[in-house]
Amino acid sequence: MNEKLWEQLDLSDVNHMVEDVLGQRHMNFSDAATLLMQGEFREAYDMVKDSVISLCAPGVLESKNLFAAIILLGVFAMLLQYVFGVVKSRQVADLAYYFVYLLLVLLLLESFGRIMETAGEVLSLSKEFITILVPAYCLSISLAVGTVSAAVNYELVILLLLGIDYILAGLLLPLTWSYVFLAVMDGVDDRHRMKDFIKISERAISWGIKLCLSVTMMVSGVQNMITVQLDGMQKTVFQKAIGAIPGIGDMSETVTEVLTGSAGLIKNSVGTASVIFLFLLVLRPIWQVFCVSMTMKMAGACIRFMGQTRLSDIVSRIGEGGLLVMRTVMCGAISFCIVVAMTMFVLRGGR
Repeated sequence: MNEKLWEQLDLSDVNHMVEDVLGQRHMNFSDAATLLMQGEFREAYDMVKDSVISLCAPGVLESKNLFAAIILLGVFAMLLQYVFGVVKSRQVADLAYYFVYLLLVLLLLESFGRIMETAGEVLSLSKEFITILVPAYCLSISLAVGTVSAAVNYELVILLLLGIDYILAGLLLPLTWSYVFLAVMDGVDDRHRMKDFIKISERAISWGIKLCLSVTMMVSGVQNMITVQLDGMQKTVFQKAIGAIPGIGDMSETVTEVLTGSAGLIKNSVGTASVIFLFLLVLRPIWQVFCVSMTMKMAGACIRFMGQTRLSDIVSRIGEGGLLVMRTVMCGAISFCIVVAMTMFVLRGGR
């Protein structure tokens, strides 16, 4: 029964995309869903673990050059401070500081620009993967629960995909650029007059992320609880109509339960596999953003130990901006995972 229902799902486009992004040496989407459907969780776990290790290994090595460059600029600034401290010229000391500060800001903005490019790649990957997967996943919902739940979930995912992508790419990511530019301006000002604006930008980004996740959870939960009852009523009427037919009525309930159980297993297997592969697709770029951001934070702490407080502040704040970017792009993937989780737990065979 499972094999016949499984053949109804066309996952070839999903498999091609996974192979293009992750490579053929990583596991296949259909194979992973089949392992989950057969209950071979240990083998699926080993395949996921190997993929995670191979995807995360290069990210740590790519950040060492950035860390070394920031530390060298911090040492250079410390040497200039001691040299021009002997001269006792405030103007010369300020010129030396702004010279090092300019070099440091150029280095940090270049790294942050790459972070923003990576963030755009994460959003496009998430959007493409979800767009390709949604038709097959909604087909599995229609087999397990009913057409009403499948149609409503299809519309919900598409609307959330467009809405959250607009909020993240059009509002929150540009606001992160504003956060970084305000931090750069605050590092020039001795009185730190941009401090309040920086806090406002950071809170606005955090509130935007929480709002997207809250709306996704609320809308998905409410609409699934309504559609499951509608599909349940349709199935009840259909089962009673068949049960009234002499000869086959006694067998209809058993056949319906077997069919619904098999379809529900396929639905949950595809949903779990979609969450796993979405995680794997965005893991490498998100891990790179995390490594670069934490490298800036660690380098800022080391520069502060050298006595360069103002330089340390700008490095740490741009590193914090990178972490905000990471949280922003993860919001889109987590929103889809929430929709899938709600579908798996609420829509259980129309009961």
